[in-house]
Amino acid sequence: MDLRQRVLDARQALGQARIEGDFYSVDVRTGELDSLTRIATENGIDLPAAQSATADLGSEQ
Repeated sequence: MDLRQRVLDARQALGQARIEGDFYSVDVRTGELDSLTRIATENGIDLPAAQSATADLGSEQ
């Protein structure tokens, strides 16, 4: 699966977890997005959506 698609899927799952109030899944998806962002950075892949997704979390916690 393409890294960009994995980011989109993780963001969608994160949004759903937030709506449902599933704090465990929010933590899991946040970690997944952090990892995907790190992988993208290490490989020179631009993923502004992944970076903004993790940045948004700080304002809600």
